[in-house]
Amino acid sequence: MKKTFTLLLLSIAPLLGLANQSAEILEHSQKIFNRSCAMCHGKQGERSALNQSAIINSLKAEEIITALEKRKAGEIVGAGNAAKSRLSEDEIKGLADYISHLKP
Repeated sequence: MKKTFTLLLLSIAPLLGLANQSAEILEHSQKIFNRSCAMCHGKQGERSALNQSAIINSLKAEEIITALEKRKAGEIVGAGNAAKSRLSEDEIKGLADYISHLKP
């Protein structure tokens, strides 16, 4: 099932504007999102985490990058900062691209 979803996502990636992301980066970003973000933000990024955050699937990639970088730097404090502090710059960019194309 997971493999089928990944293959489906990769086949429609150009239609979603994800063509510039390699399959490996896209799959890695999806895994990070499902493991570390979806519980609070929803599977499609459609929820406000703990009623304290923006609905992330409505944000542009640049806004997501800024928010993740501020959380990683400790400028914004909240649940999930531990997970965000471990993200590399490439992972932040990959997540931002992935999340910005999610639909409710």
